[in-house]
Amino acid sequence: MFCFKCGASMPEDATVCPQCATPVQAVPTPPPPQQPSTPNPASTSAWLNVPPAPSQQPPQYPPQAQPYRAYQPPRTDGGAIASMVLGIASIALCLTFLAGIPAIILGHISRSKIKKSMGRLQGDGLALTGLILGYISLLAIPLIAAIAIPNLLRARISANEAGAASTVRTINTAQITYSTTNPDQGYARDLATLGPDSSNGCSGGGTAQHACLLDSQLGQANCTSGVWCQKGAYKFTISSNCAPAHFGDQPQGTENACTEYVIVATPLNFNTGRRNYCSVSDAVIRSRSGGPLNTPPTAEECQTWEPL
Repeated sequence: MFCFKCGASMPEDATVCPQCATPVQAVPTPPPPQQPSTPNPASTSAWLNVPPAPSQQPPQYPPQAQPYRAYQPPRTDGGAIASMVLGIASIALCLTFLAGIPAIILGHISRSKIKKSMGRLQGDGLALTGLILGYISLLAIPLIAAIAIPNLLRARISANEAGAASTVRTINTAQITYSTTNPDQGYARDLATLGPDSSNGCSGGGTAQHACLLDSQLGQANCTSGVWCQKGAYKFTISSNCAPAHFGDQPQGTENACTEYVIVATPLNFNTGRRNYCSVSDAVIRSRSGGPLNTPPTAEECQTWEPL
């Protein structure tokens, strides 16, 4: 046994603590357990016991637990993102119709969905950006056309003029070859002489009458002196004041050979070319601005034009 005050050990029968002289208190003995009394049968009869009056208070029910709903932040509408991407593509890649029109359609649909979502969707700014860029790309079409069409027209005219000058140079080369091959004839008096034979082409080789030095488009049989023959966007002719050539049994002497000619190229209209070209026996190509010619110039007039 131990003292409850100082904790010293002491015999079981000690009444005072040998260390602190504190009297030992007896541990109270617990009361014996009470036996349950047997109820009186008479007192437990149902007809003798009056049931308790019902409570006037309404029954209390435990509160019902509310379902838990997690917070969901608003999400960005996919149509708004697609509208902005297409709008950027319509400007950056010049996809006016392919991207501009879908950007406008998706932008209107997305803005309508965002307004009806009661805050569950966002991205109105993205959809508005796609709308603006889509409309700008469509409005840029007239501006692009106003810039591109004149440039394309000028490029086409420049190509036609370069092709005409090249054809005049080819005819000059054919004239030199013809005069070298046929010195008694001199230069060819027309395009038909430099072209192929209409009956058998160039199967028999070139002759003084049909030298086969030009293609069949320029060297047709009807392309005689002063007659315009079309090739591409220009018309061409050879004019001369030489006497008619004699072929066959009546050879032409060198004193009657053609020593001068004029090659002329003129555009079909103002949309195909703005310059006329000519060349004489000196093989220098000359040009002059202006509309299509009806009558080819003479050799003297041609030499007053500006050389290339």
